[in-house]
Amino acid sequence: MAIELEAYGPTVGEQTLSELRFLAKRLRRRRVQHINSTAVGGGVAEILHRMVPLLNQLGVETRWDVIKGGQRFFEVTKKFHNVLHGQAAPVTLDDFEEFLETSRANAAELALTGDILVVHDPQPIALVTRKRRQDRRWIWRCHIDVSNPNERVWR
Repeated sequence: MAIELEAYGPTVGEQTLSELRFLAKRLRRRRVQHINSTAVGGGVAEILHRMVPLLNQLGVETRWDVIKGGQRFFEVTKKFHNVLHGQAAPVTLDDFEEFLETSRANAAELALTGDILVVHDPQPIALVTRKRRQDRRWIWRCHIDVSNPNERVWR
């Protein structure tokens, strides 16, 4: 059950709702596509479960897609997550190959239809290499602290 935008009025105030409606008008002819690695669990899924319906209520055509991956892919991306936080862990060539191979499979399968594509966190970041249309805009929304990343993984 989607929560109606108006239900947020008592919390955020009518001025905030008016600002959101004003800003949304600028995006009405654009399609926004969010991409992340899980439909449930974790902060990104919690955010998108609310954000996507609200953006659509505001008249911004918005969709949400989730990449696929096996257990090994998610073990590797968890390792990447940790070393991007600055933790020490060995990252192997096999780790990079697993990440890139799964990313290629997702890129081939996923329909990238958005004018604005919002890629959440490191797991789907390699999709950004599919920049075919010049008018498409990519945004990487990193929800983790990368102030002291492992340089090899960061690159």
